[in-house]
Amino acid sequence: MSLSFKSIQWRLVSIFIMLAIFLIVPVGLFLNRQVETQHYNSFKTAIERGFNNWAIREDSTLEDMLEYLSVNKGRNAITDFAIIDEYRSYTIINKENLKVEYSSDRYYDVAGGSGGLFLNEIIGSDNFIAVLSGETKGDKNKLVRLEGRKYFDYSREIKLADGTYIMYFRYDSEAWKETLDSFNSIIMSSLMFSILISLVLGYLLSKTITSPIIKLMHRARRIAAGEFDQKLEVMSDDEIGQLTKAFNFMANNLKNTLIEISREKNKIETIFNYMTDGVIAFNLKGEVIHINPASRVMLGDEDFDINMDFYKFSAKYILDIKIEDVIYLGTITSREVEIKEEDRILKVYFAVFTDENKKPEGVIAVLHDVTEQQKLDNMRREFVANVSHELKTPLTTIKSYTETLLDGDLNNQQTAEKFLKVIDVEADRMTRLVKDLLQLSSIDNKQTKWKMKEVSFVDIVKSSVNKMEIEAINKEQELECYVIGDIPPVKADKDRMEQVILNLLSNAIKHTPEKGKITIYIGKTHTEVYAKVVDNGIGIPEEDLPRIFERFYRVDKARSREMGGTGLGLSIAKEITEAHGGTITISSVASKGTEVLLKLPAVMEKETLKIKETAEKKEAAETGASFTKA
Repeated sequence: MSLSFKSIQWRLVSIFIMLAIFLIVPVGLFLNRQVETQHYNSFKTAIERGFNNWAIREDSTLEDMLEYLSVNKGRNAITDFAIIDEYRSYTIINKENLKVEYSSDRYYDVAGGSGGLFLNEIIGSDNFIAVLSGETKGDKNKLVRLEGRKYFDYSREIKLADGTYIMYFRYDSEAWKETLDSFNSIIMSSLMFSILISLVLGYLLSKTITSPIIKLMHRARRIAAGEFDQKLEVMSDDEIGQLTKAFNFMANNLKNTLIEISREKNKIETIFNYMTDGVIAFNLKGEVIHINPASRVMLGDEDFDINMDFYKFSAKYILDIKIEDVIYLGTITSREVEIKEEDRILKVYFAVFTDENKKPEGVIAVLHDVTEQQKLDNMRREFVANVSHELKTPLTTIKSYTETLLDGDLNNQQTAEKFLKVIDVEADRMTRLVKDLLQLSSIDNKQTKWKMKEVSFVDIVKSSVNKMEIEAINKEQELECYVIGDIPPVKADKDRMEQVILNLLSNAIKHTPEKGKITIYIGKTHTEVYAKVVDNGIGIPEEDLPRIFERFYRVDKARSREMGGTGLGLSIAKEITEAHGGTITISSVASKGTEVLLKLPAVMEKETLKIKETAEKKEAAETGASFTKA
């Protein structure tokens, strides 16, 4: 693995290397200085030992001192001063005139005897200047660096009879250079070895730290990509191990949280998608950020979210609302609009949704379709009006004829009988109306007590046909009944079912002209029996068919009243049929005739049920469909 200079691993390795350098280099410098100090101390000690054994008195002359220091005659003095090699020298300078009286320094000859260059080097020394300034000696431990040369020096004032002199000693670094070079070579080798060891150890040690971190990083990326299943192995119980445990715990909690969020999101989306109310969400800019299918259906615009925003929505349906009014003023909560294109009436409710800090993020519009409710309200009002009208008509007639009789027509027997017959007819009509209303109310409130038992469907239909036969004969109509096959019995309230058949036959006879034809077919399907009443009467206009079962709805109101109808017969027939688990449908063509189809569940014999179940299983096996016994 390559090390990036920005990585923690590289930084840790660098720290190990820097530690090695910072430890060894100062130690090397310190030891170098110690070697130099040791050589200086040796140099100084030898000189001071020489002066301790100094045999020259103040009444001696320069010549006496030179003779004392002479190699031939002053061997002991030279030994004391340790100035017997080429790296150590001494120079005697007259303090008064700074004249070099004598020098054993090899550079003295190179500089041309008492030339200024050599003397200038000496005069520039701090130790020489110290003696020149009045001190008896200059013994400062300082390595003098001069034109590529390095040396220690030492100065001492000597008073003689013929003048005051300065004895200047010099110790060249060449004397210990080889020692330092060898020593520094060892230090450099140690440094290189330490750096190498630091590099290897640093890499290995840092890897133990960074490797789990890198695994955590890769795991975090996989988590960001939605992979939550893999767990990191906890290799230790130190801080890295604790971090790994915490990370695994966090990943597991995050997984569970996201699963829960996803589950809730799916629930909400399912609710949105299948709720009957429309939901449209707008952001603060008025842009559509969510719309459910019900909204598209209600508004009749599949591309609503593409073509529309809040302002266009408000303008199109004349809501006269700005999104700011809903969000910041909060004075507008609902509007009722009519979508004429789809013949719908919608109630629109507005609500502000916020973030976790209660800061508004947008507006939700909930569309509630109140079309059916409005229709029901209208039907209810129409029903009340119809009931009032239906009751008012006979009551008005009865009232009028009664008042006429009371005014004196009672004496005229013929007129009185005629009026009383009219009153009787209207009273019967009102009685039938109230009876039908009570029956409908009883069915609606589920208070009807049905006398259900197994009866012959054929007998019910034939009995009804026999009862209506005389009316058909009176209109010279042809009334025929056909039974197709063996018809199973039904479980029904015989009297109520007969009431339904009688109503259908009565309607057919009433709305079929004289010498017309009415045919009844009785048959069966797999699980049902049916009675089909077909006539060639006046028929029903297509636009009236959807409302034919509504209460008090009449295609021709005047004619219906003349025939004595209450306008509730088909409504009652439909309610009774549905209470028996059946259906009743009407198809008709104006001026050509009407067909009414009544279906009821048949009471199946056990053998018939077994055959039917076997057939269904066989069909399911052939089609690969699943079969579940009810």
